[in-house]
Amino acid sequence: MYAAERVAINEAQLATWRGSIDGRKLNLAGPCPVCVHDTKQAVDQEFTALAVRAQPTGLAVSVTCACAQPHPGQPDNAAGCGRYWSCTATTDAQGNVALSPVADPQLAAAADALRAAEATQLATLRSAAEKWIGGVTGLFGLFSLAGVITTRSTVTSLAAGWQAIIAIVAAAAVALAGLAIFRIYRAAYGWPVTRVIATNDELLNWYAAQEAAPRVQAGYLRDGVRAAGGALAALMLTAGLLWFAPPRQPTVPMVQVTISNGSQVCGTLLPATPGATLVRRASDGTAVDIAPRSIEALTVVASC
Repeated sequence: MYAAERVAINEAQLATWRGSIDGRKLNLAGPCPVCVHDTKQAVDQEFTALAVRAQPTGLAVSVTCACAQPHPGQPDNAAGCGRYWSCTATTDAQGNVALSPVADPQLAAAADALRAAEATQLATLRSAAEKWIGGVTGLFGLFSLAGVITTRSTVTSLAAGWQAIIAIVAAAAVALAGLAIFRIYRAAYGWPVTRVIATNDELLNWYAAQEAAPRVQAGYLRDGVRAAGGALAALMLTAGLLWFAPPRQPTVPMVQVTISNGSQVCGTLLPATPGATLVRRASDGTAVDIAPRSIEALTVVASC
């Protein structure tokens, strides 16, 4: 009869099991303790091929019956009688594997959690990668947003000190927005990590990280929301500085010259020969030579 349930296993039942190391995998084979049909399982020592595999010394593993025999009540596309159990695989220096029962319930629970995670790791990684595409797109969109707010013509009209302040605030806005996207996406979809799990200590560390995941992900979400608020505040401050920061004062005085015929010339006063007045007209950049006797008034102005 098929039943998905944990069963206890003893030394006598494990005596007929055999194990071997093949590359990154720990291969186990033997009779199911319930249906006694031959079954086997390969336990991966790491989640991806990026990390160097460590030779296991003692590792709790979760084994599921996967015999080829039919069992009443067996679901479609399922194998075995549904029972699963835990054992410790100890490997010596020659690569020989010995099996023994697991006495620690936490080790058994960690082994079960690792087996469940292995079954979905590829699908989870691919799904997270697809979701991250939107996050990267949003990150690059920040540059266009900052460009709209801080146009070059507007910034260059301000004094050098105000330009530096606006540049710092705008950079902070982009950095905070990028941090917000990264933190929120990481809270939602996690971060792919390659971990070698070849000993019980490594298994327990992995299991502890899994149990702490809700608290850690909640922290990422809070950090992301705070960073998003900071980015918005920085962008608003940037816009305010562009509106209200005083413009750069010209180094050469601007003058408005009233000529005897009633016309006016407004622009930058240029060096001229003695007895002449030379003004670069602000409207078209033309240098106008004005005879001093024709000048009725000359006034220094802030702009033309």
